[in-house]
Amino acid sequence: MIIALVVMVVGALMVLPVMGYTMSVLRTNRSSSAKLARVEVVEGGLRATLYDPLKLYQACVDSGYSTAVQLAAPPDLNIESECTTVGSSLQDVPSDQHYALTTTQVGSNAVIPPPYVAAPEEVELDGTISPTWCTSMVPVGDAGKVPCGKPYPANGDLDPLRWLGATSHESGGGAIFVPYLPPVANAFAYAGGYDMIEGPCRVFFPGRYVDDVVITGSTPVYFASGIYYFEKTVRISGDANVVVGAGSTPGCVESDAVAVADAINVPFDAYSNGVGGTWVFGQNGRLVIDTATPSTGAGVNLVFNRRLVANTDPEAVMNEVSIMSVNGVLAGTATVDLDIDLDGDLEAKIDLHVPATQVLGDPPVDAVNHLYKASNLVSTFGPPVSCAISASVPGCPIIDINLGTTASVNVEIPGYVSIPQGMLSMVVADGANVNKRLAFGGGILAAQMAVSAVVPDFLQLGLLNPVVQKTFKIVTRTVSGSPRLVATAQVQVNETGGYAINSWVVKSEYVAT
Repeated sequence: MIIALVVMVVGALMVLPVMGYTMSVLRTNRSSSAKLARVEVVEGGLRATLYDPLKLYQACVDSGYSTAVQLAAPPDLNIESECTTVGSSLQDVPSDQHYALTTTQVGSNAVIPPPYVAAPEEVELDGTISPTWCTSMVPVGDAGKVPCGKPYPANGDLDPLRWLGATSHESGGGAIFVPYLPPVANAFAYAGGYDMIEGPCRVFFPGRYVDDVVITGSTPVYFASGIYYFEKTVRISGDANVVVGAGSTPGCVESDAVAVADAINVPFDAYSNGVGGTWVFGQNGRLVIDTATPSTGAGVNLVFNRRLVANTDPEAVMNEVSIMSVNGVLAGTATVDLDIDLDGDLEAKIDLHVPATQVLGDPPVDAVNHLYKASNLVSTFGPPVSCAISASVPGCPIIDINLGTTASVNVEIPGYVSIPQGMLSMVVADGANVNKRLAFGGGILAAQMAVSAVVPDFLQLGLLNPVVQKTFKIVTRTVSGSPRLVATAQVQVNETGGYAINSWVVKSEYVAT
């Protein structure tokens, strides 16, 4: 009996600690299991945000460094997700692009807003065009929008020849793009355009236009792909709906071939060339966009498709150009350089020097050999101002935009604008900024340019360099229960949907009670 009691006591001394240890282990396992389950929940939330990277990019593109965007989370998991931006990459390295904005006239920098000053974390955007002229540019601390490239740093220099030292006839990096003139067909074109057999559509064909081209009605208009040369005004107003050349924005005809084949009374020499369009302005030619003709419908819509010819074509060097002028001065049977003292101070140096434009060739030739006439619309001493609709005299801007009503206006010119001895003027009346979208996305070269204090609601003047990759910090956390867990990932996401995960961390989060 005594031996049995001793064995029981010894057994109890051994079993009870083991049982206590076992119970502790079980309790710990239950706690660990609960924590593991919650870890899986927050990690699952992160995986859910990456299920469609393209939608993730679109959802988070407007987030900032300190401004979070809430993301959708799977239901019934008691979690929340958000993203912030921690970095971005542009489509092109700015130094590999031509300058986005160049003005050639002495003192022409006076009305150009100072370049954008970027925050330290977005150094690649430093020096790009100010949000004043690029409303898609970002405010400090947010890298979610589209910058408009870098302006030439010596705009308005006191030496009128300085800009020539930075020029190139090709659209290369770190240079001012000064394109040759493209050869143009020696065929006079009808300024009234041609109706199509089927559907409401009016078509214009490449060639020489020596009369005003006025488009104000609601019938859609299409300019077949190619080179257009204008010696008088092209006016777009009212309910004009105009597409220039084949490309990403469709016109009112199925193709250039259909336009050539099916336009009513189409001339025998009607043709198209490449895709997209380039407008060349000589003599008194200029582009006027206004709201003086009342809109009864959708308002003005003018869209250029980017000019493209095969890389094997010598004219491929001008693929980037949408609008250009014939530069220099016509002197008898030759075109000579423009040198002019604009302020009338005969003791001072010239204020504007622009070389005569030559036509592409091997070798390049004088513009008059292709019947081009140098533009008479030379920059003035004062800032650019809008001219009367009917005016086409020296001192008028070559690109003259005058928006005086709330009618809708959409202008998209994705290619380069080269008018180095002419002016660009944009005047927007008080209250007329609404329903306005103007985008010059290929870069601008002008003698000088000015925009009124009131600007369109959406304005891009320069060389668009979109952000194509962003780095987001994605945070998913539990919103109730214990323990509180948070999963954080840094993910690089392309605008096309590709992505890479840089880091992925899960940790407990202290919640004050």
